[in-house]
Amino acid sequence: MSIIKLYAEEYDPGVTLISNVFIDYLLKDANDAQLKVYLYLVRHISNHKPFDISNIADEFNHTQSDVIRSLKYWEDKQVLSLEYDAAGSITGIELHNIDEDIVNPRENIHMFAIPSDKKENVQNDNTVSIPETKFKPSDFVELSKNPDWVSIKVIAENYLERTLSATDMQTLAHIYKDFAFSPSDIDSLLDRCLTEGKKTMRSIKKVAEEEYLSRNINPSITAILNALGKQGAPCAEELTFINNWLEDMDLELILEGCKKAYMSTSGNRFKYANGIFNNWKANGIKNIEDMAREEEAFRRNKEASKRQTAACRANTNKVVSSSTDIYKQYKHSNYDFEALEREISMK
Repeated sequence: MSIIKLYAEEYDPGVTLISNVFIDYLLKDANDAQLKVYLYLVRHISNHKPFDISNIADEFNHTQSDVIRSLKYWEDKQVLSLEYDAAGSITGIELHNIDEDIVNPRENIHMFAIPSDKKENVQNDNTVSIPETKFKPSDFVELSKNPDWVSIKVIAENYLERTLSATDMQTLAHIYKDFAFSPSDIDSLLDRCLTEGKKTMRSIKKVAEEEYLSRNINPSITAILNALGKQGAPCAEELTFINNWLEDMDLELILEGCKKAYMSTSGNRFKYANGIFNNWKANGIKNIEDMAREEEAFRRNKEASKRQTAACRANTNKVVSSSTDIYKQYKHSNYDFEALEREISMK
């Protein structure tokens, strides 16, 4: 078996730390062999001693197949990355930082792409998603002939202050080829990430994805987001709202509804706007003309209601006034109480 290089994204020598996320989410599903292999790797990351699969197998009385299956299990869980030589033997293991994104991964955002402003041109499968190519060793041989790629490697090694691993190379090639980032783009990306304390390739990749999405987001989606007072790319839930609106209504009508939501609330404007659109849908409103007629009818009904209320108040006041007049018109008698007393006393 090949001698294996073991290294980590970040490591504090002298301690063996197990992430709380690992204990809370990953521990319960792992079997005995998988746990022993992972703990062995974490413990031995600092001693820099060469080892191979047989060393781990002998340590815990497992077969080499058990060890390899355990390593692939953790790779599938994104806890580590495995590197291979041309013969398919494992030559490197990179331990990743374990964070919430491993157990609660972000959903891939699919941007709804609209060829024109006409609804009939909308296709549900016409989407722009985050691409990711799995580059082979032969791909990197070809890339090494590209001056831009050579420049990108130098830039990355200077920022990260280390030799790039196979995982680093895969991520950089993904950003360079799939996202079409130039060397200057990657320079700016790495500078921003390291300034913000994002030093791992996983976090750098996330920032690159966000920038890619913001560059490729459909103009219609951008207009809707702006109407709701939001910048950047929508999350998956927000995008679901937007896609449903675009399927049912004209963009002009959507923008009007979003503006009303923006002016009416500072809370969850997507849900508020969705409520407006559900009401419009129930009333058969599908375009800006329908909305204008509905608002005009509402205005007229409101004015008619005001006039009716005013008339009712006037009639009520008239009835009250008439009753008061009748009371005032009643002739009250003037009695001489002293004369009445004298008349009574004489009887």
